[in-house]
Amino acid sequence: MEIMILPRSSEWADLTHDARELAARYDLGELQSSFPIKVGLRRKSVRRVYVFYAGVVWQDPGAPTEAMRWADVGDWRESTTAHYQNGMYSYTDYSYTLTRTDGVSLKLASTFHDGRMKKPPVDTSGPPQAYACSELCRMVCAHLAETRLPGTLQAVQRGEPQVFGGITLAQDRIEVAGDSLSWGLVEDLGVRKGAFQVTGGGRRRPLSRQVSDIPRFTLMKATAEALFQHHGNLPRIG
Repeated sequence: MEIMILPRSSEWADLTHDARELAARYDLGELQSSFPIKVGLRRKSVRRVYVFYAGVVWQDPGAPTEAMRWADVGDWRESTTAHYQNGMYSYTDYSYTLTRTDGVSLKLASTFHDGRMKKPPVDTSGPPQAYACSELCRMVCAHLAETRLPGTLQAVQRGEPQVFGGITLAQDRIEVAGDSLSWGLVEDLGVRKGAFQVTGGGRRRPLSRQVSDIPRFTLMKATAEALFQHHGNLPRIG
């Protein structure tokens, strides 16, 4: 369990020899960011995460060094939730899990205070490393969705429904947890309070699924947006 992300000035942020060699072997390109993460109470209980242009390398205490190319990511999970107390913004937590095609996974999770959410906004964004890690993970997921969207849409157009956990996207409909709406009846798609919701068809309650339960959420969202737009509606996905 992640306790905190250490500062970039920490000695644990330095690129190790093993990580450098593995990154070169995987042809990951230039180092972009380092995230040393305290994962235990002992001084050396630190996970080292190195994000490169084409992938990521990580070293867990007492475990072999691992690497993952973005092209080798088979699945990913993401969740970012802003928390409020008495109607006032309190903090944001996030969790991202990237899983390689062979099942090996890397999870990054932490908490930060986003100064932009304050009223009025303030300059600070909480622990800089946690915020930076969240933003970088978001960009990685967006990249994965962008590169895989054309193939996913082509599969749907061939009549092959695409399944994202409890959500299925087909040429003529969207299904959420076994309940479906034809695209022509969909009025809105959006993310509200951590859940992906679909409204329309005269339903009093939207079809809903927690974002954290949807594999490859950014790809699902981009695909749903494209299909929604194709059927003559303006996409309004949060």
